[in-house]
Amino acid sequence: MKIAGISGNPYAASTNLKVLEKIGAELVNNGHTFEVIHEVKDLPLFNPQTAYQNHYEIVNEMRNKINAADFVVIVSPEYMGGVPAILKNALEWMLSEATLMHKPVAFVIHSPIGTHAFEALNRHLRIMGADLKEEWQLLISYNKRIERADGWFQDETVNDQLKALIKHVSESEKTT
Repeated sequence: MKIAGISGNPYAASTNLKVLEKIGAELVNNGHTFEVIHEVKDLPLFNPQTAYQNHYEIVNEMRNKINAADFVVIVSPEYMGGVPAILKNALEWMLSEATLMHKPVAFVIHSPIGTHAFEALNRHLRIMGADLKEEWQLLISYNKRIERADGWFQDETVNDQLKALIKHVSESEKTT
């Protein structure tokens, strides 16, 4: 299965990107391909005017990668009670072309609190028509976010939850 990953904070030092890369590495170990879509950090601001929809090559590159994927995994922090503007912007570009319609999507909110972003991302993805299941969603918050050098978390309960999410994503090709 071909899986695309998006980070709500796609910059190199981001813990969210590191969590996404850890998920990707585990999915690759399970026999899947995984690619992080780095274009989200360079997208222009969404413009709903039809004349601009195909104007930006970077937008088309991102959409093509998502369209080619069998599954999408998003890892994001919470900013100001919602998802970061950079992720919302990418979602808006995808909404305009129904890129996530019926596409299986898993997401992890990895943030000190995270409950508002969890609810917001769930709502955004449902509006977009993404295929969502409870077992493809995870909130990692408060002191449970402390990572070890190997990319896993110090809290074994969180590791078990993340491993379960990875397993559900990995096995989803049998059910989607």
